[in-house]
Amino acid sequence: MIVDTKHGQYECNDITRKQRRDLYKKVKQIYASEDMEKMHDLADEFAILAFGDEKKANEKLGKLTAIEEDEVLMTIINSYMGIETPLDIGG
Repeated sequence: MIVDTKHGQYECNDITRKQRRDLYKKVKQIYASEDMEKMHDLADEFAILAFGDEKKANEKLGKLTAIEEDEVLMTIINSYMGIETPLDIGG
């Protein structure tokens, strides 16, 4: 899957329907909680999911600032889940 961000395009690993459903539950809970620590942990989890491992994630994201990296990872999360904005998450 290709994800377009304002910081470039990123090729991300595909996931199964089951993975997407399991992750969607987690994403909904974390988005609803607005817990920034959990949000950062979620972004780290999706970096590994998207790129395969920490080394590949570093190759893809290592030149970005922390803020830019967060923006890219949030766009990746939303792309995997089919979310246009966090407000699109159903209850």
